[in-house]
Amino acid sequence: MIDPRVLARIRNVPSRLFAALLTFGLMLGAPILLGVLSGVLGALDLDALAAVAGVLAGLVFVGTVVAAWVAIFQASRRIKRAEAALYRGDYDAATRDAGVVVRTVFRADYQMGALFTLALAAERLGAFPEAASLFSRALDMIPAMAAPRPKRRAGALLAGHAALDFAAMGDLARASQMLARCHRELGAAGQPGALEMLLIDDSALGALGVNSMLVELENRREPRPLTVLAWMLVTLKSGQPHEVLAAAASEGAALAYGLAPHERALAARVQMHAARAVGAPAVAPEPNAWAESILA
Repeated sequence: MIDPRVLARIRNVPSRLFAALLTFGLMLGAPILLGVLSGVLGALDLDALAAVAGVLAGLVFVGTVVAAWVAIFQASRRIKRAEAALYRGDYDAATRDAGVVVRTVFRADYQMGALFTLALAAERLGAFPEAASLFSRALDMIPAMAAPRPKRRAGALLAGHAALDFAAMGDLARASQMLARCHRELGAAGQPGALEMLLIDDSALGALGVNSMLVELENRREPRPLTVLAWMLVTLKSGQPHEVLAAAASEGAALAYGLAPHERALAARVQMHAARAVGAPAVAPEPNAWAESILA
């Protein structure tokens, strides 16, 4: 049973427009109004009041710019705190902190990180439609000017999770689309283009850089094993058990060492169902409610 407060947070996630209005409404709206007021007061020969309004306009603008950067640094800490809460199973704290970042920080990299945390919480709770939607939104938030390597890794990781969740809810068409995205990102190779050479990995700058969130996503996890698992699930549900068993045999090391415990439980059940479908002997793995809900 999912906590109603947590469920509400992962279902009612505001768009980036909310954070944009909050940030730029305060940064530009208030100074413009004060500037207009200053002009009106000057036209009425109230020069002292006009000067005060003009100074206030400048102070409000500077203050909101400083506040926006403070919010960005706080967002970095909030996302790290949310991830730590998520990994210890405190979904209430994780979704609360991630939700604050989505509502208050406009930057695409932080929007992506917060949406990813909310999506991962939804996935682990078995709310697969919400997780798929949030992972898809997080994909759209990957910064366009990110460095090629972190950008491709983040794209593959987010698409892999989305593919798994779409497959879990039975939407094999969209799961296959996400798998195609994974394969494009993982298969990207060759010499970088002229624009890519200008996009430097600035993750060492921490919250100031646009790549740090992409580099640290899910503890720097390698996306390929997750992609293999998602492909096996889609392939099993598409009625191709022989292909599933062949992939399990060739990708055994990746499945054994590159997945989280609940994902390994799902991989074991996928292999069991595939083996039974072809009439091969299969040992039932240890019970796992999350994995069993996907293959029920």
